[in-house]
Amino acid sequence: MKKLSLFLAMTLTGAFAFAQVIFQVQSPAPLMGNYALTWADPGGNDWATPDLNVPANAVTGVLKFVDAPGGDTIACAPPLSTSLTGNIAVVYRGSCEFGAKALAAQNAGAIAVIIINNIAGPPVEMGGGVSGLSVTIPVIMISNVDGALLRNDIIAGNVTGFIGSKVGLFADDLGSTRADVLMARRFSNLLPLSQNATEFNVATGAWVRNYGNQTQNNAELKVEISLGGVPLFADSAAINGLAPNDSVYVSLATFSQAVYTAGYYTMTYTISTANPDGDPNDNVLSADFMLDNNIYSYGRRDENNGQLLSPAGYRPGTFTSGYENCLAFSDPNASRLQANGMTFSVTASTGDDISNEFIETVAYEWNDVFTDVNDPNFGFANLVEVDNVFHVFQSNNEQDSNIYIPFNSPITLVDNQRYLFCFRTQSTVLFLGFDNQLDYTTTQNTYLQPSIPLFVDGSNAYLNGFGLENVPALSVTFAPAGSVGVDEIENNNNITPYPNPANNIINIPVGKFDGLAQVDIYDVAGKLVATENVNLSSTNVISVDVANIENGTYIFKMTFADESTKAFNVLISR
Repeated sequence: MKKLSLFLAMTLTGAFAFAQVIFQVQSPAPLMGNYALTWADPGGNDWATPDLNVPANAVTGVLKFVDAPGGDTIACAPPLSTSLTGNIAVVYRGSCEFGAKALAAQNAGAIAVIIINNIAGPPVEMGGGVSGLSVTIPVIMISNVDGALLRNDIIAGNVTGFIGSKVGLFADDLGSTRADVLMARRFSNLLPLSQNATEFNVATGAWVRNYGNQTQNNAELKVEISLGGVPLFADSAAINGLAPNDSVYVSLATFSQAVYTAGYYTMTYTISTANPDGDPNDNVLSADFMLDNNIYSYGRRDENNGQLLSPAGYRPGTFTSGYENCLAFSDPNASRLQANGMTFSVTASTGDDISNEFIETVAYEWNDVFTDVNDPNFGFANLVEVDNVFHVFQSNNEQDSNIYIPFNSPITLVDNQRYLFCFRTQSTVLFLGFDNQLDYTTTQNTYLQPSIPLFVDGSNAYLNGFGLENVPALSVTFAPAGSVGVDEIENNNNITPYPNPANNIINIPVGKFDGLAQVDIYDVAGKLVATENVNLSSTNVISVDVANIENGTYIFKMTFADESTKAFNVLISR
């Protein structure tokens, strides 16, 4: 039995509190927006930093790396030779105390300090250490992923940032956050289960917040949905009488179509004010989704190549026997499909090697009977494992790549049966890939259905995982029920191709095999994408050109003259 933790209550409580302290990039345009942070709070008694909940303590300035021309500095050897007067100093987390870094930057004239985390995962709480009570400027931390995104533009001197609370800073300032907007229940939805308006639709609406110091009238929330640049849907509603430091939920119409088409649907919320908005950076929010023939995921997928996006990596801070990140699935027409396998990615801290670490896919029937997450019968007491496949990492090159693992055999699905599709590991080296650019808070609070549960040490269940703003970059591949998928091809490790991941050429050692052979290349949905006939008589290694095949995971099936077969996975990544 998996015990439901208090994490459920913690996740839902306070979901609509104003975000008081923000780090916002104000230029250049492609990087504009708010970034997750932790900040040095003087309430902890080891910092003398200003209280950033007070708008008067906010700072705006150009971001500048300390000392190192290439940007990689930990600022652990003061005095600093770089003049930081009037700038927001940027350093990396490293071998000395946070307070020591901040004090060195302050002494060089910095008006604030941003510390970039040097390990995978979100920013962490910072202790001031010996020097913290001498630091009187704001100090924040951002993630390694966000630091990497901003790095080149910081070096070029292009990034202007705002640190602090903007509540009451401007007269007219409406906005929303990713947590505030209503999205599709998942990012990548299955077209075979979304045939018409009764099978698939998207409710729309958003919380709108008045950060300004004037009551807002004649404002508007608008939503637009398009496919391939063709407008499909739009709705809007007026906002009046919204007082300062208040918020309102604005409900809009439901999007539906008589017939749906596979593709990438662009969904955009726009907030407008009667007078120019003092901070327009949070007035336009994306809530895109996909309809796909085979792939089911809560995390985003690349619009062009369909690959899962995983800008962050997470694992529990402590665990004893392992943990599982899962995707919930249920559908009244699930029997139309079968589940063929799962895709994921992993990363590791700098310097760690994932070779010989292992992870496993696990599929469960979830037999607890409940209506929604508020049902007293909700829980994880009745999980029945229906498939389990191990994957051992052969090379450190498998980091940050989408990896597909087929199930031992296709899983026949039952209508309205709940399932969990999970990845499980005991490794303290692996960080599972996550998408931290979505937030399902309002969506979850609307539908009240489970989405991304996490299990730690077998018995501790966390309904909303690491938080609804941190979505596992996992997907499940489906196919029409009864179809023969690539996972039914004989899979034998006697042949180990290289390099894998491959770029333009994959080399296949064929050893004792002789004569003619056929190489068939299948995508993860079981579709044949290429065939090549080869002669093995004069070589022990054959080379197959894959330059014209898109990035992704493929199954290579070799059929020899004696009609025996061998199969293996190949990741193509450029």
